[in-house]
Amino acid sequence: MKDTLRFSPESGCLAVVGELTIYQAKAAAEGLRSAFASGQLRHVDLAAVTELDAAGLQWLLVAARLTVNDGEPVTLTNHSEPVCDALALAGIEVSS
Repeated sequence: MKDTLRFSPESGCLAVVGELTIYQAKAAAEGLRSAFASGQLRHVDLAAVTELDAAGLQWLLVAARLTVNDGEPVTLTNHSEPVCDALALAGIEVSS
């Protein structure tokens, strides 16, 4: 999981790379919690997600509900095809 989440405090971007499945769920939750606790998290980049299951979808829903100190939501950006497919199966629309 060490390379699955890459957080840049300077840009506020948490990039997800590779699989986001039940096998990465615990580490992904810890990584998200750590990035959020820094106070710098602004968006989650999903461009490099290669696989997403129900646990990964749950992680995305948690990330999408986070708000930063000024009340702005953390945004999910650059949805990869596997992310779009999983969201579509769940009946969740992705805004462009």
